[in-house]
This record gives sequence, C-alpha cells and structure tokens, in this order.
Amino acid sequence: MKNNFWRTFLLTLAFFGGLYMLLVFSERISHDLYEVVGWSTGLISVGALMLAGRKGWSQFSVNMQGIISGLFLWGFIGEFLEVKFGLLIAASSFLPVLAVLVILFVVALRGKQLAIPTAFAAGHFLSIWGLHMWMIYQFEHLSKTHWSTYPSAGIALLLGIATLLKGRGSRNLDKKMALAVTALLLLWTVLEYVWGWRLIPGPYSMG
Repeated sequence: MKNNFWRTFLLTLAFFGGLYMLLVFSERISHDLYEVVGWSTGLISVGALMLAGRKGWSQFSVNMQGIISGLFLWGFIGEFLEVKFGLLIAASSFLPVLAVLVILFVVALRGKQLAIPTAFAAGHFLSIWGLHMWMIYQFEHLSKTHWSTYPSAGIALLLGIATLLKGRGSRNLDKKMALAVTALLLLWTVLEYVWGWRLIPGPYSMG
C-alpha cells in the first residue's frame, strides 16, 4: 500500500509538470498550437471522468482518472480560459464562488453523494484553485517578496511534509491517494513561491 502513495504522488507530479510545461511552451510557440492544447485539456478532463465510470478498472486507476480529470479541468479553466478570454478565477473577486463550491463539495462528500472519481476530480480542482488564489493575491496585491509570502511558503512546506508522513502511514487507498495529491499541491506551492522570489528560474522566465 505504501507504493500506492508514491505511485499517486509521482504520477500526479508527472501529469502536473507535463501539463504546466505544455501550456507554457505551446503558448510561446504558436497561437494555433496553444488553442489546440487548451481545448484538448477540457476534452481530456471530461474524457478521463467518463472513462473512470466504466467497469473493469482497478480502484487505483479509477481514482487516478479522477485526479487527472481535476488537473486538466484546472488547465482548461484556470489557465487556458484565463489567457483566451480573460477569465481570472484566481482573482480575489471569485472568492465567494470558490467558497460556495467548497461548501457544496464538503456537504456532498460527507453525505457520500459523489462518486469517488468525481470527488477526486472536484477536490483536486478546488484545491489548486484555492492555493493559486491565495498566492496570486499575495503576488499581485502585495508583492512577490512581501513578508507574508515567507510564512505562507513555510506553512505550505510544513503541511506538505506532515501530509507526506501521514499519507505513507495510511491503510485506506482512497485516503492515501488523497493525501498524496494534497502533499504534492502543498509542495508545488512552495516551488511556485521560490519561482516568484526568483531564487531559481521558472518556466515563464525561460526562453
């Protein structure tokens, strides 16, 4: 079961990094290519969730398809539609929308009204949205080196490490995979802060 934790972590990291780089560099290479990549993220998100509903998949595969669906949904709405149509869902003005969706998600999750892959997709999407919104608020309304960015990164790092340790010890597959994704998002947030501080070059500073 420990391997399922790291399999989830590494597979999600691979998809996360791959999608991130694909969106960044396709935008630089060609407008038409970026269009193809952007619209494809939406189709892949829907397709992954639909495939998860088919019989014959292992529980690990079903969960991973939900995780991938949530990631590509963010790529479509949070990245592509922002560039294409100026839909800035990471802006603080969207906080009430995010808050309502999180409440609905928690209620549905506690009431066991969501299929597992749908729960993974929604949870992944909302988690990325929330973390991204907080970081963007600091970077754009304060500054990338504002004092608050340092404790924020420190808290994300500590929580990420704690989640790693807790996830490795969990015996429930769904919980183990959820904690793996949570740990990855927290640690990725730390990396985003480091990029923002320009301690190391990020994808948007290359080329």
